[in-house]
Amino acid sequence: MKHALAGALVAVAVAGVGQVAQAGPSVRFGLTGALDDQSAPQETEFGPTFALGERVGPLMLEADYAYLSFFDPDTSNGGMHRLGLNLRADLLRSTNHYCFRGMACTRGASLYGEAGVAERFGQWHLDASTRSPADTDRVHEVHIGAGIELDNHIHPYRYGWQLGIRLAVAPHDPLEVDPSCRGTCTMSTSAGTTTSKTTGMDRAVLIEWTFLIGQ
Repeated sequence: MKHALAGALVAVAVAGVGQVAQAGPSVRFGLTGALDDQSAPQETEFGPTFALGERVGPLMLEADYAYLSFFDPDTSNGGMHRLGLNLRADLLRSTNHYCFRGMACTRGASLYGEAGVAERFGQWHLDASTRSPADTDRVHEVHIGAGIELDNHIHPYRYGWQLGIRLAVAPHDPLEVDPSCRGTCTMSTSAGTTTSKTTGMDRAVLIEWTFLIGQ
């Protein structure tokens, strides 16, 4: 999956080189949170996010960071963090004037798509004895997403608000594993003990609300 996603990112980047209309650095900052996350049920996954990138025409390659456990202390020491690499592309872009009653007029609007990879650091403490993920404090994930951007300034720098949704998937890690056979056991039970080894993917649906400054 990682190799296929990497190939897709390169293909999109090459396709966008011929459409270079502007180039320069961009910064995004705001909030992100999970509407649903199979790896962290009932946890409050919400916190600040920050991204630094470089725009080339309709494309922007950026590194992003999120502090996912900012409002939830039920984690390992240091909390839950996500660090990733993301490629965004303006799928539709308009610089017509849009005005909303009671709000300032904007000078541009975009529909964007994105794809990327990331790594999460930390463990959720689901209860007194259960951790997620159980076997490690690092989890690789891939994601795709889409969103809208409304700009109130587009030249020489773009200033705008973005609202997006992101679907992320990561390898499933069993919540409870017998330390004597981690990584090799199949489902088995004994008096007072349950061990498991399952495969599959955990899905998460996240939202982002950020402010953009830059090209």
